Amino acid sequence: MTLAELSERSGVSKSLLSMIERGRSVPTITTFQKVASALGISASALFSDDENSIPAFAAAPNFSSFGSPNKSSLFASRNNGMEAKRLNVVHQGKRKKLIMPWGASYEMLCPDLQRRIEFILLSYPVGARVEELYGHEGEECGVVLQGRFKGIIGEQEVILEPGDSIYFDSSIPHRWENAGEVEVKAIWAITPPSF
Repeated sequence: MTLAELSERSGVSKSLLSMIERGRSVPTITTFQKVASALGISASALFSDDENSIPAFAAAPNFSSFGSPNKSSLFASRNNGMEAKRLNVVHQGKRKKLIMPWGASYEMLCPDLQRRIEFILLSYPVGARVEELYGHEGEECGVVLQGRFKGIIGEQEVILEPGDSIYFDSSIPHRWENAGEVEVKAIWAITPPSF
């Protein structure tokens, strides 16, 4: 597909698509979703851990796990007849990382987005804030490790401090910002994966 065709299908300008492709611009969540939709795939498919594919939109291809050609090891339990399960280890410093346009970073704690849950470490520097409300299918649950995290979820404003957790329906339009004087660190789970 050419950039012109993708631009027409997605409603994203050809120049912006070109800048994203060359790593000169990072798309907003809305732009990211438009591109995935235009390609007829889920946004999570753009974060493949297949060694033969090229990661998209600033997703670093740093992935580490045990074993086999699919970077997974299969372990079968002989004691209870359970079917084989995959085990993946993602080492600190080897995580896929997405740098958002507003300065936040999302580090994947799970091996990829081809699972039933997205598990990420959020880092919002002082002053980082999402400008647009964003809703998507699923559910979210998170816990703040440090900092003061302000969320707008629908019509409601919430402030989360270290140790506070939250659960909400992801289809409610929402946005987040650092509302304190130190970097926000939080662990977030989203199901199904929304990227």
